[in-house]
Amino acid sequence: MNRCEEHYRVLISGLLDGELDAEQQTDLDEHLATCAGCQRELDSMRRLFTGTADAFGGDEPPEEIWDAFLEDVYNRTERRTGWMLLIAGIFCLTAFGTYSFIAEPWGSALIKTLLATPIIGLILLFVSVLRQRLESIKTDRYTKEVHR
Repeated sequence: MNRCEEHYRVLISGLLDGELDAEQQTDLDEHLATCAGCQRELDSMRRLFTGTADAFGGDEPPEEIWDAFLEDVYNRTERRTGWMLLIAGIFCLTAFGTYSFIAEPWGSALIKTLLATPIIGLILLFVSVLRQRLESIKTDRYTKEVHR
């Protein structure tokens, strides 16, 4: 697109936004009378402008809705960060505890095995339930329809 065409494209956009002064309006009107390409551009931009205005038109939501929206975003961000830190801390403590449990000579292998068995059982149950929940989310048709 050459510089002249870009100039008139900017003027067409200004026309649709209602930002042209009288001189610019006259210049654009004279050019549109002789240029079929810019007339097509104006028609195309006018359809786009109208379609966009129809799709997104409407009243601005009240301030209370914006405040509630922002509060919800902040709460979600804080909670996600809190959960991630909690999970990372539990993981680190578990790794350290496992290392200490295995490496420290505080008891016999039988005592360590007896203490580790129920913990391993709980971990297996947790992983099983978690896996089942994750699989059911993929196929549950109501999770997409119900917003919590």
